Amino acid sequence: MSKNEQYISALLGEGEKHFLSNISIDTVILGYEENSLKVLLLRVTEGGWMLPGGYVFKNESLDEAASRILEERIALRDIFLKQFHVFGEPDRSFSSEIAALFGKLGAPWTQNLWINQRFISVGYYALVDIARAAPRPNIFSKSCSWHPVEALPALLLDHKEIIEKALHGFQNDLQNYPLGFHLLPSMFTMPELHGLFETVYRKSLDRSRFQKKMLSYGVFERLEKKKGVAHRSPFLYRHRE
Repeated sequence: MSKNEQYISALLGEGEKHFLSNISIDTVILGYEENSLKVLLLRVTEGGWMLPGGYVFKNESLDEAASRILEERIALRDIFLKQFHVFGEPDRSFSSEIAALFGKLGAPWTQNLWINQRFISVGYYALVDIARAAPRPNIFSKSCSWHPVEALPALLLDHKEIIEKALHGFQNDLQNYPLGFHLLPSMFTMPELHGLFETVYRKSLDRSRFQKKMLSYGVFERLEKKKGVAHRSPFLYRHRE
């Protein structure tokens, strides 16, 4: 048995000593690149993808667990992270699916393992600048990569539903505060922010009305004009801390 298989075996056999039972976390990590909104996924089997997630240690809060999972996947701290939904339907049990998954991973499996129980999953969405992130797989996955939300691969369990809920929550939150800037570099132009919002909402937005609304929040500081831009150079902005 390899070291990776030994670790998986120990986690399955002794996990309930360290983690809260029946509670898991799924993180929808969103990024923006080349006018496309993307989500980070783990490839765990050939043709099978999942959201990054994990369990909650008995000595940590839900928010602390979500932040830890986020740092483990993209090596970033202090990233915008928000709980958006709890998935807890009575029939939310994936015993057969998880058994098949771990069989492909070469991990030992018995029906009485703690991980076979019904799990309530707490969903968080995170907003990150893709250029700063360093995605890395966990011990259960083969790779970790970004995928456009409009062209997702085959997802395991109920992770497609979780992503859809996250996107809906993000769109609703944008109505109250311009959170989209978290997906851009620290300095950005209004046209760049405008393009981001159009991508998130999947529709055209009047440019002048958009800029007026953004500036009305009073949270963006105007800087110097962007250099190296042909024709009329737009001003750079940044979010006031």
